[in-house]
Amino acid sequence: MKLFKSILVAATLVLPALPAAAKEYRLLSSWDGNYAYNPYILDPFVEQLKEATDGRISISVSGPETVPPFEQLEPVGSGVFQFLFTHGAYHAGTTPIMLAADALHGDLDAVRESGIFDELDKIYQKYNLKLVMLPITPEGAYHILLREPVNDNGDLEGRKIRGSLSYKGVVEMLGAVLVVMPPSEIYTGLEKGVIDGAAWPIIGALDYKWYEVAPYLLRPGFGVNYEPIFMNLDAWNALSEEDQKAVMDVSAKIEDSWYKDAPEVWKKEEDELKARGMKVTEMGDKQKAELGNAWAAALWTMAEEKDPEAAKQIRDFARSKGLTD
Repeated sequence: MKLFKSILVAATLVLPALPAAAKEYRLLSSWDGNYAYNPYILDPFVEQLKEATDGRISISVSGPETVPPFEQLEPVGSGVFQFLFTHGAYHAGTTPIMLAADALHGDLDAVRESGIFDELDKIYQKYNLKLVMLPITPEGAYHILLREPVNDNGDLEGRKIRGSLSYKGVVEMLGAVLVVMPPSEIYTGLEKGVIDGAAWPIIGALDYKWYEVAPYLLRPGFGVNYEPIFMNLDAWNALSEEDQKAVMDVSAKIEDSWYKDAPEVWKKEEDELKARGMKVTEMGDKQKAELGNAWAAALWTMAEEKDPEAAKQIRDFARSKGLTD
């Protein structure tokens, strides 16, 4: 017995010390592991935050197979999950404000200096969420993949285009009908002709192999992409000041790198898609001229219809800072 105790004590002494108050947090993502933005936003967030906190914050990731994308806000606000990586279109039925954020101009420095991050954060705190990261891109973050090229009028008259609500203005301006469906159904929908195209961030077709069933890239691209990471507000408040600072410092670093790297990442994927046989089809001049306004106006209209007070608050603030028309 004494020998056993001696061995136990000796083993304990050589065990590596665990970080104080180490905890595994649960993050819910609106996309699966193949999502093209993961290596630039989600993966470094998980890895760098664990390193920055000496392991006090480690994160396990669950995707839409656990909770569907359109139902994810509530379980994070209630604390079932502690983090959420998403897009505003997926919870526009609860609040449309982050959906409308894609109507803002894509200048990272201007966004930071404006203070709109704090304005958005105040709104989401009503849902018991803390905005901890707001990665944004320059203009041209979205596009449409097509089974067939544009028609002679330079539009998509009569076609069915998959997209979330954020694409409504552009899809309708092009004469098409918006079909809302989850990403997991896009490949089959294109393959079987249930849809004639799919709107998506300008990278992603490569990993999902949509180029196999939709060989045309509609150009130009459009819009700015805002894909936030939220934290449950109670979990945020329970962090030490040191760990809160670590979360925000890691987030700012990733925001910087993604904004700088995004255009090159976009180009690299387009080059590879073309090498695999995809071709560019161009909108008509009339459609190109209307593109920016169709994108932004529809986003603001949807936000104002859902929550007029909050939408007006954010739009007035954004206008005062030169972030929107």
